[in-house]
Amino acid sequence: MGYELHMTRASDWLDSEERPISLRDWLEFAHNSAALRQEGHLDLHSVGRQPVFIWGILDSVAVGLHWCEGRVILSGAHAPGVDLVGLADLAAELSAKLIGDEGEQYPGSVRRGNEEP
Repeated sequence: MGYELHMTRASDWLDSEERPISLRDWLEFAHNSAALRQEGHLDLHSVGRQPVFIWGILDSVAVGLHWCEGRVILSGAHAPGVDLVGLADLAAELSAKLIGDEGEQYPGSVRRGNEEP
């Protein structure tokens, strides 16, 4: 498994289940987002079969997103040409933030209430 980014409402992605993005909220958001399109499924041992969504195809670079245990996991987000600000903005639309595996946060161009109270 490569380096991943996480959309989470928690201050640390490892604590995502304490301030979860529900599967229902994620699926509603993803299906209604013009920036995402569903492309297949992923079978995860811990949560079962999950739809995979694709964000931004730029020169054949796409980021895969799927829900797992209270957060949305992004795969392929560190490929050259990926717009991390755009992904952080997408997270903000979900009232979440974008955090890397090592805890680094990626700010978007607009903050939309995704800071913790």
